[in-house]
Amino acid sequence: MKKFTIKMAIIAMALVANFAAKAQVEFNHSLGGALYASESSSGYGIMYSPRLNVFALSDEASISVGTHIGLGFSGSTNSQTGATGSFVLDLPLMAEINLGHANSSNSSVGFGGFLGAGFGYHKAAYQDGIFSGDRAATGVVLNGGIRTNLIKEQSITLRISYMLASDGLGDIIGLGLSYNIGDFN
Repeated sequence: MKKFTIKMAIIAMALVANFAAKAQVEFNHSLGGALYASESSSGYGIMYSPRLNVFALSDEASISVGTHIGLGFSGSTNSQTGATGSFVLDLPLMAEINLGHANSSNSSVGFGGFLGAGFGYHKAAYQDGIFSGDRAATGVVLNGGIRTNLIKEQSITLRISYMLASDGLGDIIGLGLSYNIGDFN
């Protein structure tokens, strides 16, 4: 049993050393717009997606931690119907595996994608002339998307997310389209 434990310890150290050798912390980010919808609320806003690649598995694969912050305000007023307005904040913390295009600055392919899981907070409120509503939810978030430079050589990300909302007012679906900031062509 002692020899088995020593062998397992050596294997574990070799694996840690291998991951440490491939560790390459790199910052990537994108900026765009997002739409959030559920049974009880919806909203849209600006989405900013910063992430840190914490492990480079290869030139075309990485593991990252990050967020896809969504923030939006809208409103209007007139003398006939009164004032209307809405607010949305979506704040997930995600771990993702990134493959292909824009997974890192070393990527050389034109198409890729990502899958991730994490935990998020979602706040939405609205007010119109007759009705008003407010919700704050937390829950597990699953997301995925594609990254490509096929549209006029501009690097973009298309993202879809699904939050298992804790407040009982319906799970939240998010759609986002953003521009990848950096040289990924």
